[in-house]
Amino acid sequence: MARYRVAYRQDGPARWVGHLDIMRAFARAARRARLPLAYSRGFNPRPRMSFAAPLPVGMQGGQEYVDLELEEALPVEEVVHRLRETMPPGLQVLRVRRVPSDSPALMGILDRVRYVCRGSLGSHLTLAEIEERLASFLAKGEILVVRRTGEKPRDIRPGIKSITARVDNGTISLVMELKAGSHGNVRPEEVLHALCEIMPIDPASFTIARTALIAKDGKLLWDC
Repeated sequence: MARYRVAYRQDGPARWVGHLDIMRAFARAARRARLPLAYSRGFNPRPRMSFAAPLPVGMQGGQEYVDLELEEALPVEEVVHRLRETMPPGLQVLRVRRVPSDSPALMGILDRVRYVCRGSLGSHLTLAEIEERLASFLAKGEILVVRRTGEKPRDIRPGIKSITARVDNGTISLVMELKAGSHGNVRPEEVLHALCEIMPIDPASFTIARTALIAKDGKLLWDC
């Protein structure tokens, strides 16, 4: 058994494809590439694939990850070439590396995610003024949001690791590192809505891209 970590980009038409269909697309591409995929046992065998985290529908993923298990070892260059030949539009294989078969699952070591959110400012603010407002925002003891109607407010401040800003001709780019995983995860849309209280922005006008997935030790998942 051999395990390969695949870094890939998800954009274009693939932005609008749900996670289950992305899983099927990878399995189909691997079969078309004649890779010797390993399968689970039981009455309903499934390809042994492990994704880091589902990408929300509509969001671009600049560097996503999936681990594939093969029944036999192949040269990394061959795996890259075969997959690139069979991936559907919007899914681009960036690189592949072999990882130890006993490495922890990607989802288990994921700690936080980096997003780039771009939109327009409703009024002129200098970068210094924006940074001052962000510092005040991050100094709050709690930041309450309601995820679904009828739910109690939840404090997302512990899950906001950092926010930095750039401004260019009335466009603001916010780089956020937010908690990810099964507990305490924070969505970039929630942060944008909370920022409305201190900044002239319209969250609905922002484009959001996920650019990095980071492990508990601070490394990119690629390096784990």
